[in-house]
Amino acid sequence: MKNILGLIIAFDTDNDLRELTEHRTVAAVPFGGRYRIVDFMLSNMVNSGIYKIGLLMKDKYQSLIDHIGTGKDWDLSRKNAGITLLPPYSYSKKASPLVTGEYRGKIDALAGAIDYLQKNRADYVVLADGDLIANIPMDEVVDAHEASGNDITMVVTKHNDENPFITYCEMNRKHEIVDIRVGNNNDGKCKYSALGVYVMSRQYLIHLIADCVTHNCTHFERELLTRALTESNIGAYVFNEYNIKVFDAKDYFQANMDILDKECRNELFLRTRPIFTRIYDESPAYYGDKAEVCDSLVADGCHIEGRVVNSILFRDVLIEKDAEIRNSIIMENGRILSGSSLAHIVLDRGVTIREGRTMMGHENYPVVIAKRSVI
Repeated sequence: MKNILGLIIAFDTDNDLRELTEHRTVAAVPFGGRYRIVDFMLSNMVNSGIYKIGLLMKDKYQSLIDHIGTGKDWDLSRKNAGITLLPPYSYSKKASPLVTGEYRGKIDALAGAIDYLQKNRADYVVLADGDLIANIPMDEVVDAHEASGNDITMVVTKHNDENPFITYCEMNRKHEIVDIRVGNNNDGKCKYSALGVYVMSRQYLIHLIADCVTHNCTHFERELLTRALTESNIGAYVFNEYNIKVFDAKDYFQANMDILDKECRNELFLRTRPIFTRIYDESPAYYGDKAEVCDSLVADGCHIEGRVVNSILFRDVLIEKDAEIRNSIIMENGRILSGSSLAHIVLDRGVTIREGRTMMGHENYPVVIAKRSVI
């Protein structure tokens, strides 16, 4: 698929992960013991043969840059393709005649990258949000788009919960979108929700961006897509395997707990479409004589003397004796000292829980502790 360009929106839009995004974007938030959320969309594209990828950034992007590096771990360190980081200086007024100089959303971000789009020779663009956790066959989506003859193809899924920030849509029997609504005021009329993945020709995307900028439109879904719906054909690719868009701490916690389930793991981590990430060489995890670990994911370098149940431990986590961890996520370099008890807790990197502390949240409102905190 040499004629495809991938564009990933790697900055926060309507997301609210509280302390987890104080110093990083949602795309750069650690996930599942070893990954970052952006790894899923990067892997989706690479597994489908898309090796020209642009990463649109706005702020708090240092963690993302450190993680991506040269893109070698995703086979994106290439001479004639590879990954291109599009930082916020491209939003300045001098970068393009389409840029207003005031960053307001996805459309402004795309307008800032208009020069990158114009210089690229790709026939099609796959535009995707960086906050989606899913394993999507992008090659099948592009093939379906080409076969349909539609101007835009959007990836959708049947929705259960309603969210004011999700884009909902309805389609006819031909899988053509007939209605698009943003928010939960749809009275059940729209049975599908958009996953934030769109396929269209590069020239058509440039046309849509220019049209929206000249009409002072700033919201991608509410304005660009609805304007396109009136003048163009928008098709749908239905994807009903495991997927979740991470809007808040509850979504993040649920997504991590989901991968403890074998069925979810089988849908998300496929041998034919692996999820790549940055590789670290660590010693194996150490389990003490009285350690007890049940239904958990434990990364390399951990030292466990206590009890861990239904939890996810990232690299170099220490669980001292008589400490108990239940339904929790402990990120890299976490230190849980003797006699502590945690339940429904998310600890960012480098957090220390002192001796004898007890903390408890709820699955609908997990307690999130900021990076390098001492409790």
